[in-house]
Amino acid sequence: MEKYNIGQEILKEVKAKYPSVTAFAKDLCKSSSATYEIFGKTSLDTDLLLKVSKLLDRDFFREFSEKCLNGEVAVEDKDMTENHINCLLPEDELHVFTYDKHEMVLEEYFLLPRKKPLVAFCGWKDREEEIKLTCVIGENIFGKGMVRSLRVDSNNLADLEAQIPILTSIPQKAFVILYRGRGLDNGYDYVILLTEKLLAASGKHVVLICSNRNWVSITNDKAVYSSNVEPTFDTWKERIFACVLDNSQNDFVYNRELYYAIKGCGYIDAISCCLGLGTSDIDEEKVKQLIAEAKEKLSTFKDTIIKEDEERERHLISSLVVRPEDMEKFERYMSKDSVSIWIDISKATGTILDWQGSFKSMIFGDDPWYSDAPM
Repeated sequence: MEKYNIGQEILKEVKAKYPSVTAFAKDLCKSSSATYEIFGKTSLDTDLLLKVSKLLDRDFFREFSEKCLNGEVAVEDKDMTENHINCLLPEDELHVFTYDKHEMVLEEYFLLPRKKPLVAFCGWKDREEEIKLTCVIGENIFGKGMVRSLRVDSNNLADLEAQIPILTSIPQKAFVILYRGRGLDNGYDYVILLTEKLLAASGKHVVLICSNRNWVSITNDKAVYSSNVEPTFDTWKERIFACVLDNSQNDFVYNRELYYAIKGCGYIDAISCCLGLGTSDIDEEKVKQLIAEAKEKLSTFKDTIIKEDEERERHLISSLVVRPEDMEKFERYMSKDSVSIWIDISKATGTILDWQGSFKSMIFGDDPWYSDAPM
């Protein structure tokens, strides 16, 4: 059984109810860095715990005492306390953050000790907005004027390398670099190497913002997915923290899932496979696992109850809503079944009764509940 870690439980609640740690810290009347230290604790002062419980509207006192009595509370981890915790940026994993999470992930990078640069990918139209946001967050933590922003492209990378000794000696505590590479040869290898050198020489936080052009097209009658993120991450994941800062339209997640749907290997395809060819073939646990995973990883995912009675609910599950211009472009290669499916679930047992209308005539005959099933 996993031990109850009160700091981590508080963090989960903060992520669910606040736009950022800074916003929570203001209500708590603490600095952002002191607030992050709370997330690494396995016990808290009673006055502080009371205030946290009131702000988050969750009774951590009761939870903590119950877990203590049952021997389920985590023991203080000296290493975790000294080095803090990795709240949002686990190593060696590419994370895609929705628009509302940008501030929180950038805060974490600046507040916690880091030994690697953060490489954040965003849409090329969003890069100026992201560098401004990153600098504002950094200055909120380090102070006015304590974040140095740099803009470089493939033509002046050598100039950046020559400036590293000077940048190391200046008083700023963090660097935010916007790389404006273009074309097929974006030069990411060179600029990431320079961010590593700058971090190693200065001991300061370094954020590298790179534009990512991800899209889906049809080439030689085949679906092609183009993106700078995945190949860069595969090459550098051992030496950087990497993430995607998706925009408010969720373009990165949308294009990637659209490609998977066209190729027949998206989340809806996986769920359909687990539903099997007959009622006895359903792997219900796997279906539930895939739905939970899709909800967590796909900002475009929707699970909507479209019909219900006393016995059952009909859920319309969609990995994405295909944009009209894409449906028009890709209709030869993708059906609606690739991005959505409906499932009927028993209210009493939670079991799956039917899906996609496949067994309407075979099992339920003329049951009027199925007469208007979306196809």
